Amino acid sequence: MKFSKNYEKLGWTIFTTIRKNTGKYKLGNTYTVDVLGSGKFKARVIGLLPIRKEEITSDLAQVDAECTREELVRMLEGWYGPVFDDYVLITLWSA
Repeated sequence: MKFSKNYEKLGWTIFTTIRKNTGKYKLGNTYTVDVLGSGKFKARVIGLLPIRKEEITSDLAQVDAECTREELVRMLEGWYGPVFDDYVLITLWSA
């Protein structure tokens, strides 16, 4: 699971990320979190919640990506295309 920058949330024990809902990430599985230029660590998936762009709030955008809702939607559209709207909010535990 790659992160393009070292977000503040990556230092928390529990944090989230929004990804394309491909079924790749499974509840209870542990994944390597790779932070560009900052190293790697392990985190276990403790929650999966399907989410659409319209359900992304300003508060979620601020906590998840340290940006506004509009900026987060633009980032997602840049990665997955403007019409794609099947995401998953993944909650991870990095104890």
